[in-house]
Amino acid sequence: MPPERDKKIRIMIVDDSLVFRSLLRDVLGEDARIEVVTQAVNGRLALPRVRHYRPDFVILDQEMPEMSGLETLELLHRDFPGVGVIMFSSHTVEGAKVTIHALELGALDFVTKPDPAKGDPAAYIRRTLLPLVMELSDLGVAWPGEATEEISLPKPELVTKGVFGACTCCALGISTGGPAALHALVPRLSSAIRGPVLIVQHMPKLFTKQLADSLDTISRVRVVEGADGMPVEKGTVYIAPGGLQMEVAESRTGDGQARLRVFDGPAESNCKPSVNVLFRSVARVYGGKALGVIMTGMGNDGYEGLRLMKSKGSHILGQSEKSCLIFGMPAQATREGLVDDSLDIDGLALRINYLMGGAG
Repeated sequence: MPPERDKKIRIMIVDDSLVFRSLLRDVLGEDARIEVVTQAVNGRLALPRVRHYRPDFVILDQEMPEMSGLETLELLHRDFPGVGVIMFSSHTVEGAKVTIHALELGALDFVTKPDPAKGDPAAYIRRTLLPLVMELSDLGVAWPGEATEEISLPKPELVTKGVFGACTCCALGISTGGPAALHALVPRLSSAIRGPVLIVQHMPKLFTKQLADSLDTISRVRVVEGADGMPVEKGTVYIAPGGLQMEVAESRTGDGQARLRVFDGPAESNCKPSVNVLFRSVARVYGGKALGVIMTGMGNDGYEGLRLMKSKGSHILGQSEKSCLIFGMPAQATREGLVDDSLDIDGLALRINYLMGGAG
């Protein structure tokens, strides 16, 4: 269970690097709301300490001697399903592959290891890991393996609400909890959908390519990382590349073929890629024929873009609160009535297929 609000958040650090263990211990220990209860240099030594110290979160390295991060993660979820795991990931192609797999296996999220050449590592941990821990703890997320209320499928009349095939483009924004949610959603999309699906998932570069490749292997639709100038085609999912902005633009040649514009623009809502950037462009190009979907994540990136989409007549779907890891991104739009329907992941998949003209 999530820690009670009047108690400290108990954290365990598992990393074979003394430098990183010390960094994490010192920075996290600065916050009076957190207690670093124990550390371990590998998974084999970590597991009995989890049983003894019962941490709320484990900060878990990927590459360790004797037992890897993935092996440790699987045993943690088998034996200690109430413990939340945050991966501490290396910023390499192989590290990205392992991280995506860890998220598929149930890790809550990840933070890449700091690069001293790019700034103060302690400041980086304060800026990235600390807010993530507090957000996950404060909101009382549903930990992997914890019994939750059964989520029933939406009623058929809700799934088929609207006009079949009315939308010719789907734009989707997602963040914390996104990889697991996308691995549940995207394989349910029909290859017969009559337009593209454009996704912004908050992730750094390298990781978005691995996410796209992973989804492509298990889905009926084609899934690719977006690139500048790429034509947007029906039955294809485009994931915005990490560290860049992605939008859709009308063709300048008059052939009617919309294309992606991928560029190194400024961050919005501290996000790059930003959901707002994508949503605004979809509102301009597709207007009332667009479908906007906002899903699990911290913060409110996407809210301003949804407002514009709604004003243009777009249909808006939101992930329901009880099915989100974190209900941050859909919250304001849902409260203010911008979201036409709130659905769980199964419901979103069925509704996207219907509105995009694909069979379930």
